[in-house]
Amino acid sequence: MGVLQRFERRLEGLVEGAFARVFGGVVQPVEVAAALTREAADKKQIVGQGRVLVPNAFTVEVGRTDLERFGEWDAQLRKELASMVREHAQEQGWSFVGPVQVGFEQSDELTTGVFRVLSRVVADHLDGPHTQGVGRPRLVIPGNPDRVVPLTRAVTVVGRGADADLRLPDTGVSRAHAELRVDGDVVRLVDLESTNGTSINGRRVRESDLADGDRVQIGATALVYKSGEDL
Repeated sequence: MGVLQRFERRLEGLVEGAFARVFGGVVQPVEVAAALTREAADKKQIVGQGRVLVPNAFTVEVGRTDLERFGEWDAQLRKELASMVREHAQEQGWSFVGPVQVGFEQSDELTTGVFRVLSRVVADHLDGPHTQGVGRPRLVIPGNPDRVVPLTRAVTVVGRGADADLRLPDTGVSRAHAELRVDGDVVRLVDLESTNGTSINGRRVRESDLADGDRVQIGATALVYKSGEDL
């Protein structure tokens, strides 16, 4: 049995076939699954010693109606799709640089029953829990556990879009919302003319240098900047 058939069989067993009833006539999960495998194949790259690297972060853009249909099943569906991509990659001998992630995003350009897949390679070291990144400039997203994002690039883009370096799946966040620009010991936050703006310590800013402990608000997400001096 192929990976797509196994995926479809698992969906059929969920909630006594509720998936079949919910998704009749709109975007079908098995169509999305097939598109994800094609996207991985299309974007594969041969790296050192014949290793084949494929994307590990996928965004499925759908119209409003389809996104609403997916809503109740979002977490389970994303989990099953990510599992399917991992299984397919293992069968093909492909590798990832980080955990496989699949998300859904609304696109007003797409009509019911139409979708598109975007993908990118997201290295595991860019995003981790607890003390990862201590000793270097980083963003901390409070939680249990905290999410830590080391600022290892000259420019880190924060946004809702699939191309963002730090992706925030929040409708209050623009696709490319803000940039964090690292220049030596200075990290500067620049708002990219976002719809809802960016705040530092409760004050809306267009751009500003960050100081240790500054609280950055982007959409519904609060991020705490750490300068890296607290070794």
